[in-house]
Amino acid sequence: MIKANFSLNIWIGIFLCLLIVSCSDDNDDSIKGNDDNTDISINHWIEKKLRNDYLWYSELPATNKIDYTADPEAFFYSLLSLKDGKTRNGKHLYYYSYMKKNKGYKTRTSIDADNTYGMEFTLFSVVDRNNKPLGYYYARVLYILPDSPADKAGLERGDWIIGINGKNNIKEGNYKTLFSGSATQWTITHNETTKTIDIEASTAVEDNPLYYHDVLTVGDKKIGYLVYNHFTPGPKGVEDRTYDEEMKTIFADFQSRGVNEFVLDLRYNGGGYEHSANMLAGLLIPEESKDNVFGIFSNNKGKVTHTRYFNTETKGTAGYLKLNSNRIYILTSENTASSSELVISSLEPFMNIVLIGQLTEGKNVGMQEYSDDKYEWAYWPITTRVTNAINSDYSAGFTPDYDWNEFNLSQNPEDTLLPLGDSNEFMLNKAITLITGTHRKTRNMTILSQTILRGQPVYQSIDRHTTGGVLLCPIEME
Repeated sequence: MIKANFSLNIWIGIFLCLLIVSCSDDNDDSIKGNDDNTDISINHWIEKKLRNDYLWYSELPATNKIDYTADPEAFFYSLLSLKDGKTRNGKHLYYYSYMKKNKGYKTRTSIDADNTYGMEFTLFSVVDRNNKPLGYYYARVLYILPDSPADKAGLERGDWIIGINGKNNIKEGNYKTLFSGSATQWTITHNETTKTIDIEASTAVEDNPLYYHDVLTVGDKKIGYLVYNHFTPGPKGVEDRTYDEEMKTIFADFQSRGVNEFVLDLRYNGGGYEHSANMLAGLLIPEESKDNVFGIFSNNKGKVTHTRYFNTETKGTAGYLKLNSNRIYILTSENTASSSELVISSLEPFMNIVLIGQLTEGKNVGMQEYSDDKYEWAYWPITTRVTNAINSDYSAGFTPDYDWNEFNLSQNPEDTLLPLGDSNEFMLNKAITLITGTHRKTRNMTILSQTILRGQPVYQSIDRHTTGGVLLCPIEME
């Protein structure tokens, strides 16, 4: 009896050991990433995609040097190559690839349209007579969205915001409150007049990339002018073509009004979707060149994965402009990047492109979105290199034919940021001068601007919307 009980106990022990080993194996699988709810699982998903598609996949760390337990965002950036992004003076400044922890996150193309005061600005450090920073900032308004809280409060392009909620300074810790928040008050200065304005709480505002367009008549010149601020097909995302269709309507109007010169304003455009860039270029290129290559996209093995021709939707008479000397003028800045540069690059082999402004960013790469309903993350790695029909890229940016900066006092001594579309507006007027040979009169600069503009801008609010590369629509890359 005792012997039988001993045997029974042995079998029970063996069973329990097997059960423990089985549980241990299950836990091991979880560590390896089989549990979809763990950061480790997300990290394995990220690594697998990058090793397959990332442009610099060969530079990813070996698996034995990777910390799979890291926070997913930190993990993602730990894998990226230093060739990804921008390096100056031997220092890596930022990556183009990026990641966000939000399933509903929208691709970076525009003002935070779901919650915004509705304006963009450049932040300046205030300095004394010896150019020593005084420790606070003023914000210069670049443009305002229609029907936004900033627009309703009467804010204008060129206004200086010098205070928030009655305090006459903006500092490192509070300048981001100019993006969004509750109802507030801003102290502003315009043309030497200082006042306080009430700003309603931030709200959803439409950010139509086709910000402004008009036809300016100067003698026998019919100058079409378009301010285009981001390459977004429509307000509901990449599947919505509302803005692309509106673009075609605008160009048909340009054609009907006899436009023979054209100025494209991309100085505040940090990029967006390839489809919209193709649409814009297709509306500008001469009809006889529309069968040519718009862009070539090469993957991480050097293989051409996609060759795009100028948009077939733009063929025919709609939008076809009969431009003098097959020429267009493009306004640029250091914010001009990605798909904006792709438009310039794609047109250069076939048109006379005159650039006015500053050296552009130099993002000759494309990126795609990776997401999975299982994870609260989405990321956009650089996956392709972009060239034009003659296989030239723009990794060094585009150097302007005319170096022209609206914040450079030696060039713009009167320091006026007039409304976009005003024929005397600093950047547009330079293009008009080149087209017509006429010159504008200058005025004295304001005392406030003399004080502030001795320093350099320290922040551009547009930077937070700039895409890391040309955004590629998955359906078009198949």
